[in-house]
Amino acid sequence: MALDGIVVSHIVSELQEALIGGRIDKIYQPEKDELLLSVRNQKEALKLFLTAGSNYPRIHLTTRVKNTSNTPPMFCMLLRKHLSSGRIMNVSQPGFERIVQLDIEATNELGDRENKRLIIEMMGRHSNIILTKADGTIIDSIKHISALQSSMRELLPGKPYFYPNNQTKLDPSALTKESFIDHLNSLEVPLFKALYTTYQGLSPMVSHALCHAAGVKDETLCNLLSSEESLKLYKVMKNFMDGVKKHEFVPTLFLDETDHSVDFYSFPLSESFPKSETYPSLSGLLEHFYYDQSTRSVVSQKTADIKKLLLNFIERNVRKKAIQEKAIESSEDAEIYKIYGELLTAYSFQVPAGAKSFETANYYSENYEMIEIPLDPQLTAIENAQKYFKHYNKAKRTLVAAHEQLEHINEELDYLNSVLVSLDFLQTQADIDGLRLELIEMGYLKKRKVAKTKVPKNVIPYMHFESSEGHTIYVGKNNYQNDELTMKFAKITDMWLHIKDGPGSHVIIKLNPGEAPNDVTLIEAAMLAAYFSKAKFSSNVAIDYTYRKNVKKVPNAKPGMVIYTNFNTVYVTPDEKLIKSLEKGIQGK
Repeated sequence: MALDGIVVSHIVSELQEALIGGRIDKIYQPEKDELLLSVRNQKEALKLFLTAGSNYPRIHLTTRVKNTSNTPPMFCMLLRKHLSSGRIMNVSQPGFERIVQLDIEATNELGDRENKRLIIEMMGRHSNIILTKADGTIIDSIKHISALQSSMRELLPGKPYFYPNNQTKLDPSALTKESFIDHLNSLEVPLFKALYTTYQGLSPMVSHALCHAAGVKDETLCNLLSSEESLKLYKVMKNFMDGVKKHEFVPTLFLDETDHSVDFYSFPLSESFPKSETYPSLSGLLEHFYYDQSTRSVVSQKTADIKKLLLNFIERNVRKKAIQEKAIESSEDAEIYKIYGELLTAYSFQVPAGAKSFETANYYSENYEMIEIPLDPQLTAIENAQKYFKHYNKAKRTLVAAHEQLEHINEELDYLNSVLVSLDFLQTQADIDGLRLELIEMGYLKKRKVAKTKVPKNVIPYMHFESSEGHTIYVGKNNYQNDELTMKFAKITDMWLHIKDGPGSHVIIKLNPGEAPNDVTLIEAAMLAAYFSKAKFSSNVAIDYTYRKNVKKVPNAKPGMVIYTNFNTVYVTPDEKLIKSLEKGIQGK
């Protein structure tokens, strides 16, 4: 991800405007490496999020309030002691390092004013949050780093704080044409690598983009650059840094072909990422980007065993299905055994003893075509006929059983695929626990203790959306929720939607008696049905819709399995941006 020194300078610029002069009301530590500071500035309540997690270290304003522990960790209690009611005097960044410093004036236990500094270092697995005195003495850090862990820098209470070694990188805001060109020409490394290893704040991603903007191949060795190429690159670099110094930032999210966020930066970099969208603030962008990334990552880790289990069951059922289809194919030829038996019975007196075959007219065919019947020479004609009747009856029983098995296998595959699809919709631990309980009750998972999350009575656990025209729309997250949503929660006058012939969530549009949804609401609800299905990234997805009164539960079927009549079909292409704009979360929260 492109959280480099330039992006950090952008964050600092936003935080300076929002936080300086504000007072710290409350301090929380939601996770072992996270902090949430509630700041009041000019009657505006702000929330500042800091995390030193190795995957996504960052600092930004947030609107998402995470559950807080009733028993705050020691580091949180220490921060409350030193920083509660403290005023934020400054927000700064040393050079273009991935470090943000909050200078805070707070009152100590004796009532005297003291200056403290809260520092977040965003450096992958070396990330940390440190509280120091005004003179740089470390009070404590969220991660303790001893001499055994790092011979270069200890982060322990009482030790002096100093910045990590920046490897003598140059300040890109102070470059001159001569120094820039002379330095590049002295290097024998690829151009893009020279940029991010020479200058503070540049990531490999933006280094590639700068080369692209200058029209210079990024793999070109620096000492082989022509004078014209060096000058072009200098001009691009200077314009870029002028924009940074003037704070002319444009928070930009980069998307892939399916409109999923893949990266971000403080400038468009359109040459490298043709598909993008801009945000009014970097904090808003970071919150959206990292929330999606971290949620998907956490859910993926916590449900890896479920996914593996489902894929194993699906593979097993696919093999069973192939066996049953082969049995049906073989058994469908059994009618010839009956014909053999009938013909041998009718012409038994004509069959020579010890014959290995018998040829006769087949009166079951239109033109009485001749047919040759294989015989067991050790059996009489009647005994051969009885043998063929036994083959026929056995094949008929096999055919019936195979069809029954195939129906059961297809039903199970539909269910397993629907659960597999629902893994993409899980967002919270409660969602994961709910799915585990479903799989335990269905016999796919061994029974074990699963924490039951208490849901307040005024909270409806389904995904909640509101159409552009103001209609309430609910979407089930798993098959149990689909059952509850459709068969118990929805009224018979509500509209029900589901992807045609595929696994997906049930969708309900809440309607008054006699009311019909307008076209806008219907299309948006159909997009939700397509998005929360196996066809999430497809176009022209067929969505069936009908009133809830036309939807019936299949007797003795697995959760979420229904039949419906009197339906119509609409074709839609899911628009993730539109769907996100309709999201209302969970009612009651």
